[in-house]
Amino acid sequence: NQPLLLRCYADEAEHIRFNHVCHCSIDAFEEREQTLRVGGGAPKGTDMFLGLIMSMVEYKVFGYLTCTGVRVVVVLDDADTKDDTVIRSFCAKLHGLFVDAVSNPFYVAGQEVKSSKLEKELSIMVRLWNNDSFMSR
Repeated sequence: NQPLLLRCYADEAEHIRFNHVCHCSIDAFEEREQTLRVGGGAPKGTDMFLGLIMSMVEYKVFGYLTCTGVRVVVVLDDADTKDDTVIRSFCAKLHGLFVDAVSNPFYVAGQEVKSSKLEKELSIMVRLWNNDSFMSR
């Protein structure tokens, strides 16, 4: 359960705290995954946006589960008012960037993802998000 990609766009001192939040969210993912298994799984053709999986005093934690079992955790300030459609779109774009990065023949499975394209595109996405300019697909 080692993060393959962990980026903190808040105060750098918060990095350890966000790492802890990501690890705590694993239980929420496992609960949702268990519910899906018991219920026969998600219908084909649907994305795996889990929505709000944890709420904390200062943060809201959203989850997205890929078809290969990769867990995407997005931690937002509690004051952020964007709706699920925009958050789902952000997760889907991030998933696409991740797929591109791990499709590199030089990527070693299970290691931290290091991709200049991913870093650049993710920084742009976060900047647009913070300026309320990020648009859902």
